[in-house]
Amino acid sequence: MYNHLELMSIQAGVLYIHDHAGRITTINEPTNQPAPRFFWGQTVAGRIVRFRSDVPNRLVHDILQFMDQGDSTEQLANVIRTLEKDREIRGLWMGPAFTFHETVKDYTGATLVTEDNKYYLEPGFPTLLSELKFREPCFMVTENKMAVSVCFSARSSNKAAEAGVKTLKDYRGKGFAMRVTSLWAQAIRRSQRIPLYSTSWDNYSSLSIAKRLRLHLYGTDISIH
Repeated sequence: MYNHLELMSIQAGVLYIHDHAGRITTINEPTNQPAPRFFWGQTVAGRIVRFRSDVPNRLVHDILQFMDQGDSTEQLANVIRTLEKDREIRGLWMGPAFTFHETVKDYTGATLVTEDNKYYLEPGFPTLLSELKFREPCFMVTENKMAVSVCFSARSSNKAAEAGVKTLKDYRGKGFAMRVTSLWAQAIRRSQRIPLYSTSWDNYSSLSIAKRLRLHLYGTDISIH
């Protein structure tokens, strides 16, 4: 079993590509989009921080000094002020980070996406279909030979994977997301990896999935772009 700080370190490795110096460079997805300038993962056992490779060393030094001063609200304000000395802040993302309990409730009614049935993704999830080899395992609920709800590996490493969950608008509120997410987590466990789930504090539908699956909260993620 990993403690909360270890889980946060593992999550950082799932979310971002790191260089030899431990700086983050890109998001760990096929698009290779730039990583945020600053990632802060806070747990009850401590924090994990990561800086993008182009953040000047002097700012890294100043921010690490601020991280030991005041409460979390003051620390965040100091981080933002310091990063703004280099360039304007383009966005801030904040939300809870969860993992699944060892035993996940066994839901039925979802199907593993394979070569034989992947075309069910085409009507509602064409992007997922085009990126499927990077997103496996992927589970879907289908109606009329069309995928209406999916859970896939949004980002992966050899230690863990982050769930990505999507349901078509007309099919929400039917419990489909619970089915696909539960089966995805079981598949990740069988691959000897840790299933992770994170979202933003204002994504109420995603938070509802976490609550109904009784996921275990291990920390809070903050990303500043």
